[in-house]
Amino acid sequence: MFLPITATPFSHPGYKEILPDKALAPYVRCYWTSWNEEETPTTPSPELEKIHSVVIPDLCADIIIVIDGTENPEDGREITSMGFCGVNDKMFNSGHSQNPYRKLFGIRLYSWQAAVFSNEPLSKTANGFFDLQIHFQTAEKLLRQKLSPTMTLQDFKTVAEEILLTLLSRPLQKLPVQSHLIIDSIVQMIRTRGRQNLSALLKDIHASERQLERLFAEAFSLSPKKVSSLIRYQSLWQEVCRSKTFDIQDAVFDYGYYDQAHLLNDFKKFHGMNLHEAKELASACRIFTIQDSQSVL
Repeated sequence: MFLPITATPFSHPGYKEILPDKALAPYVRCYWTSWNEEETPTTPSPELEKIHSVVIPDLCADIIIVIDGTENPEDGREITSMGFCGVNDKMFNSGHSQNPYRKLFGIRLYSWQAAVFSNEPLSKTANGFFDLQIHFQTAEKLLRQKLSPTMTLQDFKTVAEEILLTLLSRPLQKLPVQSHLIIDSIVQMIRTRGRQNLSALLKDIHASERQLERLFAEAFSLSPKKVSSLIRYQSLWQEVCRSKTFDIQDAVFDYGYYDQAHLLNDFKKFHGMNLHEAKELASACRIFTIQDSQSVL
């Protein structure tokens, strides 16, 4: 129902992603890898640097594994850190690593499902980056036991899915409590593409505003209103990228904006650039497109 995309949703050198198997599709958006090796220049062009650096809100949270090494793979590579990047509600620039042989692997989780795999509540994690042990002690331990510094993306997916399924099978008393109201709310927001007002949503799911605010804050530290706005923004961005006949006036009506100015201002607030600039950046990926793409687009 909802497959959020990045600012550069087409494959390009230095980045690749693959989708999860069916059992984990409700929890995982994708598994991904990025690297600074021969395929990506140590000092990338301004265009390629921009493609790698822009991170937009996608309502996902990432477990990120960092692997460092040297030019010669025989010298050895090692997992140097594991972190958790909480859900973001604004665009930021990630920057470029100074280590020319660094490689990252990531598990991109739907933010409202990430707590299912954690040991600690994910409140106050929005727009933050944390050592994986702080909230995911069990996952961190299992990943260190099973991951290899020389693995491929497919190898990483195989190990990650085994670990995630293990975490899902934990006894109920060891699982973080997740209210059905969170999932009911998210499903309703996705169905309406974020255009339903909060009072109508609360009526549909039979909850109070205070109750829902508390549940959302504990689960992934965003308010229901902000999540709904982000779903509308992401749904709009997906249509912009996928549709060959995108019409902004139709979008104003379809997504419940007051007028064209309201749509454009709301988009820029989340994306960090205007719609024209966003489209140009996404299109720039096509210049660097590589074969064997597994992008959802």
